[in-house]
Amino acid sequence: MCRKGCENLKKIVLFAVVSAFLLSACGSNKIDDTTAKLYSDKAERIVSLLHEENFDEMRTMFDEAMKEAMPVEQLQVIADIVKESGEFVRFENSSSSLREGYYIINLVTAYSKYRRVYTLTFDDQQRMAAFHVK
Repeated sequence: MCRKGCENLKKIVLFAVVSAFLLSACGSNKIDDTTAKLYSDKAERIVSLLHEENFDEMRTMFDEAMKEAMPVEQLQVIADIVKESGEFVRFENSSSSLREGYYIINLVTAYSKYRRVYTLTFDDQQRMAAFHVK
């Protein structure tokens, strides 16, 4: 009797171990606090450069694809849209994740009229690979 019952128990334990391993791998998209702060600070710096309309310095932080996709003229259009939110008040909070080798920072920013959420994506060389404003 133990033979069949023990086999089932072994299968259950093995299933539990494999499940725990797979679930822990799902959590690997977390970024350690030091890395999260590094990218969050970089995101805040880029948004500050947008506010200052210092597009040339901002573009030095882009990867090559972003430099082509986001010329100075496009950055000016984005800056003009952000101005409609009112005066910059503060960076409220940020969250970070790692997806397919890219660090993604969501940065909530308060303005006198509205809030904006910036999503900045960085490659492993700390260059911005994508930029989105809501």
